[in-house]
Amino acid sequence: MRKFFCIHVLLIVALTAAACGGASTSPTSPSTGGSGATTATISGTVRVGSPQLAASTGAAMTGLVVTVVGTNISASVDAADRFTLNGVPPGDVTLKFSGAGVDSSVPLAQLRPAESVSLVLSVAGTAVSVDSEIRSTSSSQQLEGRVESLPPTTAANTLAVAGKIVKTDSSTRFEQGGAAKSFSDLLIGMRVHVEGNATGSEIVASLIRIQNTNTWIPVEVNGAIDSFSGTATTFQFKIGSRQIKGDDLTVFFGNSTFSMLKDGVRVEVKGQQRDGYIYAERLHVNDAGDDENDEDDGQDDSASIHGTLTAIGGAKPVLTLTVGGTSVRTSAETIVKRRGDVQTLDALKTGQTLHVIGVRQSNGSIDARRIDIDDDAPGGEFEIEGSLGGLKGSCPSLSFAVNGFSVLTNSSTVFEGGACSTLKSGDKVTVKGLRQADGSVIATRVKK
Repeated sequence: MRKFFCIHVLLIVALTAAACGGASTSPTSPSTGGSGATTATISGTVRVGSPQLAASTGAAMTGLVVTVVGTNISASVDAADRFTLNGVPPGDVTLKFSGAGVDSSVPLAQLRPAESVSLVLSVAGTAVSVDSEIRSTSSSQQLEGRVESLPPTTAANTLAVAGKIVKTDSSTRFEQGGAAKSFSDLLIGMRVHVEGNATGSEIVASLIRIQNTNTWIPVEVNGAIDSFSGTATTFQFKIGSRQIKGDDLTVFFGNSTFSMLKDGVRVEVKGQQRDGYIYAERLHVNDAGDDENDEDDGQDDSASIHGTLTAIGGAKPVLTLTVGGTSVRTSAETIVKRRGDVQTLDALKTGQTLHVIGVRQSNGSIDARRIDIDDDAPGGEFEIEGSLGGLKGSCPSLSFAVNGFSVLTNSSTVFEGGACSTLKSGDKVTVKGLRQADGSVIATRVKK
């Protein structure tokens, strides 16, 4: 059997101050909540795919600390994989994740007083990225995530996003890159931003903005099986609230077999988002008896390396990279990400620090399945595609964030797909520029 090369752990992070032990607040006196609250609360779910954390089923998060940068608000993740951050000041904030092999920052733009923010976060290598985001106040709600269901699985003009039911009507606006769209343009797996009003557990949308049309991006979940049924030919179960389905084409990795599946067993699943469920392409049983630290089982030589990109050769999509002295080859199937957002191979530049996951070849090289761009050399070329947030300033001198990176524009910046004045928070943009010593980016081009 082949070894499951990248294990992702689904950890429910229901943020409660008492459960997190040691959560502290900023010097400003936080509100206790209610209609007069002046601060925000943040909650979330973490999916772990870091090699440092892969072999554990719960204790892996021990030592991970979440801090609101610029304050003394912080919390340690406890044995139940929970933390809490209460009393978070409104405005643009950055969450710093450190410890347990993780060192990463996640920006949250324009927090509002009395707002509750719920995140789903993924850890890959040392980096943390946001998979989905839900923001709620007493009068409105926003969320970002992938489209999970559409009619006829859902009711007419209704969809499911990040586990929430979203209803639309004749007043709902649909946008993509500033262009008007419609409900019929939505596809399973798309990433969208939704704004609207909460009615019970549902949202009535006033705006749906399509952010990413890459519907093929794999879905990876981990957790304990619940409600298992079926045979090796066709089976299903739940992990938390997520429905998983498989069949005789599902590949079992390591020493895992179908006969091991039952309620309570912890598994890792990699698959594709389908209408209302995740189709399991690969499945690994955590306690199948294989050695999680052995990267060579003689059949699937899975490998993970972390190092500096010093050379790029070949022609896309087949590039030959030198990463930390190791030869790495890409293909059309290689996924490139920067803090969770899918990038093209064009985003790879010498001087970057990369985390590569792939298959070790007999000559010591690696065929890359996934490449995460962890950092860039100061002065080096930089490119990122993602959602714009925290827009400030006046044209041409703007500042904003794209997936954790601070971007600055000036009179030399070229704006494509729309004038500088048309940019707004939530727009999907591609930024090219130069990385500065302080970690910010001076943009040479911004394309909507």
